[in-house]
Amino acid sequence: MEKVLTIVIPIYKVEAYIMNCLDSLVMADMSLMNQLEVILINDGTPDNSAEMSREYVKRFPDTFHQIDKENGGHGSAWNVGLQKATGKYIRFLDSDDWFTNVDRLIVDLTKSEADIVFNPYIKEFPHENRTEEVETVPVIGETGINPLLWGASKWGYNNVNFWSSTYKTEILKPLLPLFAEKTMFDDYIITWAPLVHGRTYKSLDYPVYHYLIGRPGQSMSARQQRKGAESYVKCFTQYETVRSRIDIHGIPADFLVRIDDSITGYASFVFPYMIYLPLKEARERMKYLWRNYLSKIPNKSKLLKRYAIMPSSMFYYLEHLRRRIRRI
Repeated sequence: MEKVLTIVIPIYKVEAYIMNCLDSLVMADMSLMNQLEVILINDGTPDNSAEMSREYVKRFPDTFHQIDKENGGHGSAWNVGLQKATGKYIRFLDSDDWFTNVDRLIVDLTKSEADIVFNPYIKEFPHENRTEEVETVPVIGETGINPLLWGASKWGYNNVNFWSSTYKTEILKPLLPLFAEKTMFDDYIITWAPLVHGRTYKSLDYPVYHYLIGRPGQSMSARQQRKGAESYVKCFTQYETVRSRIDIHGIPADFLVRIDDSITGYASFVFPYMIYLPLKEARERMKYLWRNYLSKIPNKSKLLKRYAIMPSSMFYYLEHLRRRIRRI
């Protein structure tokens, strides 16, 4: 039977979460479950997560498949899963999160030809004993993509991320390797990559993704300044690499503008973090971002205005001093 949906799940140090994640994909209706492909990527985990997930492969061999690989990071696992995906559509699921309404989603995807399908998603705050539903894009039904939905920043529109989105596999595969490897924050690229080949979207009114926020060890909560800066550099380099491989002749002008606006917005976001790099590297990175992206933007921030009028070494040390003073 042709697979309607592929779900890619990286596995690394998630013993406490993996069973909840995978249980959320088991359906009572086997005819629907047989239309699902779950690709488990064991990213060289040192704990028992991979052995726990392998039990699902034994129980449901027509749905669950596991790939064992050396550790390459979250983005590496997603690249492998995207490459191996056979479903008409693809979703990405982190192994500490989980899905609901997978059966409804498969039924709707069977009837859909949209390039991108949006659903609301749920933010889970277990330490605060609360949840928050994030609404999807406002138009319910199938329509052409308005690239303005993607905004002009590295975040894009609040809902244009992997928590809310199901993608036609064929619009992402040509961009491989899509995600930055051996780094944090590799998923940011998905805020604009679907614009390259995606032309239509459909918005559904029920949640699918449950996003766990605040667990110990999550990169967002444990980020260190220098490590974060190095990760942003790697991710930005990946942005530029993917952008350089795009055949611009097949992309509507307004889509291409939005892609470039998103990359420029990301440059503006990462610029302040460059001061956490060693001086020589920081100066080179800031100069590059300024020359190629930030000098051209209107309504510059106070930070960028300071950079424009100062020698780069003075700017570097003064920004360190400003941050130290704010912490006192």
